[in-house]
Amino acid sequence: MIHLLQLEWKKIAPNRAFKIAAGMYIVLLPLLYLTIKSMMKPSAGGGAEMAMLESFYVFPMIWDTISYWASWLTFFLLIYLVIWMITSEYMFKTMRQNLITGMERRDFLLGKIGMMTMLALSATLYMAMVTFVFGWLAGGYGDPFGYEINAIWRFFVQTMFYMSFALMLAILFKRSGLALIVFFAYLLIIERIVRYLVFLNVLDNLYWGSFFPGSAAWDVVPFYMTKKMPSIDSDMANMLSYNLASGVTIAYTFVFLIIAYKVFMSRDL
Repeated sequence: MIHLLQLEWKKIAPNRAFKIAAGMYIVLLPLLYLTIKSMMKPSAGGGAEMAMLESFYVFPMIWDTISYWASWLTFFLLIYLVIWMITSEYMFKTMRQNLITGMERRDFLLGKIGMMTMLALSATLYMAMVTFVFGWLAGGYGDPFGYEINAIWRFFVQTMFYMSFALMLAILFKRSGLALIVFFAYLLIIERIVRYLVFLNVLDNLYWGSFFPGSAAWDVVPFYMTKKMPSIDSDMANMLSYNLASGVTIAYTFVFLIIAYKVFMSRDL
């Protein structure tokens, strides 16, 4: 596996798209957090509301806050990298060349999945580092190692879900543009329309729609203010618990990887 990861790293490290995406994630995460925090203003109500808002930017709630904003960055940046990692092999025919020179199909795909996992781990570790630094600088009386620290694990689970879905689509369609369109169209538009049309208007029970892939993944790292301010999200009653959402999301991740494996191993290149 180490050899496969080294081969993948040699492919993506010199790539301009990788450098831009990695640089944007590193720079934008702290900037995004600081920008959102600077916009924090109470309404005419005053002190109690301000104290609640400030609680999202100190330990332990800061884990949920920064992981939420980091999840949007990975949603756009890492997804493009995963799709590019696969579709560029088809486009430049390097995949066929690797297989002709003796590499097994299984090893080729394992290398991609391994690099995908390393990217997710790197993004997760950086998110945790940024959170700890800003939480420490903010001071306060919260415990930095309380229950909310599981946001690190939940962020990794969600990131792997997105990347596995992107990997499957890239293998299915072989074209980066089409794979990206299907990825964003399904998660941002199609699933939400189906969820509300079928489960709300027909079955009158939106909760079961939360078990759709995208909906479950959203609930793994939900909008951080819904925990203390449920009135801002009318859909909160239909959200899955952290543990249930994580379990469902992990199951979908394995399904996507199995489909990708089956298609890749059986399809003509």
